[in-house]
Amino acid sequence: MNRRGNETLIIDDLVILGRSSPDTIKDNRVSVCVASYSRTIGFVRLYPTRLDSPLRAWNIVSVPVERNPKDARPESWKITGSKSEWARLSEKITVVGRLKREEKQRLVMPLASGCVLDLRDRGRSLGIVRPRLKDCYFADREDRESAIQMTLLGRALELDKHKYGLQPRVRYFCSNCRLAKGHDQQILEWGIYEWLRKNPGKEDSVWTNLFWKENQQDIYFVVGNQAKWPSSFMVISVLRIPKT
Repeated sequence: MNRRGNETLIIDDLVILGRSSPDTIKDNRVSVCVASYSRTIGFVRLYPTRLDSPLRAWNIVSVPVERNPKDARPESWKITGSKSEWARLSEKITVVGRLKREEKQRLVMPLASGCVLDLRDRGRSLGIVRPRLKDCYFADREDRESAIQMTLLGRALELDKHKYGLQPRVRYFCSNCRLAKGHDQQILEWGIYEWLRKNPGKEDSVWTNLFWKENQQDIYFVVGNQAKWPSSFMVISVLRIPKT
């Protein structure tokens, strides 16, 4: 595969695995990173995407994509015309189905790697691991931006994760973890940030809400690295699949 060419295609079997919290790119567009999987081409990262897109977890979509010449990671794509047609970008996405409850485990289980380090060593920038949780916590965000947007009602609309003073993090072991002390990673899950935005003063309750049915669910993490720091992985999304 020529990563430097103008490769374009239509992916018509893309299963959405999750979306990260929004961030603001250089031209002030607010975007989210989408993690997904296609049986035909493997793991796919879509960025940038609009907040109002139908790229919701477990949706199966058809979408035209092209390579991003600024991102050499093999899993990275962007929707065709992502900049020039930004206003109508979500219209290019067609929802063709949705994964059923019993189909989720059958898709995810074979895709899980034994350890995040296995992904790193294989040169992969996106994947799935099955964690054994140690604890979840909030760290002070060192790169917080002070400016916030305001709604017409005068309430803070903190969409960009860099506008939060707290950074959600998790300590865990992979199923076949190669690190004696396990991993300590940032969580980008959009749902966590939505909880923080809507429930000020109840920040710690988000962990109970996220994992309180752990004995009834199989937990997987969708993890990905950063383009500039390929050895640094983060949790993009938390998959909670009911046990069968």
